[in-house]
Amino acid sequence: MSDNTIIDFLSDLISNNNREWFNAHKDRYVLAWDQFNELLEQLISEVAKFDPSIAYLTPKDCTYRIYRDIRFSSDKTPYKGHFGAYINEAGKKAWYGGYYLQIEPHRLLLGSGVWWLPTKEMHALRHAIMEQVDTYRAIVENPDFKAICPTIGMDFYKRIPNGYPKDFPYPEYLMSKDYTCCCELKTSVLNKANAAQQIAHTFELMKPFNEFLKENILINMEEMEGMKDVVKFF
Repeated sequence: MSDNTIIDFLSDLISNNNREWFNAHKDRYVLAWDQFNELLEQLISEVAKFDPSIAYLTPKDCTYRIYRDIRFSSDKTPYKGHFGAYINEAGKKAWYGGYYLQIEPHRLLLGSGVWWLPTKEMHALRHAIMEQVDTYRAIVENPDFKAICPTIGMDFYKRIPNGYPKDFPYPEYLMSKDYTCCCELKTSVLNKANAAQQIAHTFELMKPFNEFLKENILINMEEMEGMKDVVKFF
């Protein structure tokens, strides 16, 4: 990528978030969306080098619509102010960790992990962390990972939840209400010829965290069906 087509469009959309403006500038949206998909195609190829499970995906399998669902929201602006995609072998509605990319006018957000789980599965995941604490600790305290993701989770309990030992030596591992990790890059990355490689490098550092979650989260098909309309990540 070598221009600001995506950033310029999103900046103007945020300032003019209405259908009239969008329809009048649909050609700009198409150009920006096409450029986003080109980046995503390159990114899938780069991620597949260290995670072959996603090699078959296409950008269409990963991208989220720019149109907002305003039926139950007090915010009636019709469009999102970002482009987003989730690279996951089980699809963009999958319940376990993949690789999330969000482009906004002033930041490039990269994330991974699990934003929401049913109570039973969350309980099982926390017990897996306790039982495999050395493995989990080696992942989340790895200096390279820690440098980009110093904290696991976006929302936290004030104390260890009920049902877990209060003397667990790493209480912070049990106090997250979600098991996500994220970091931000400057949007100037998008102007570099190796943008996809730089983003993929960050995702590669997140892969061990993803793998731990995938190995320790089990949900049956009936529960998955019930969760299909829940936003799992961001």
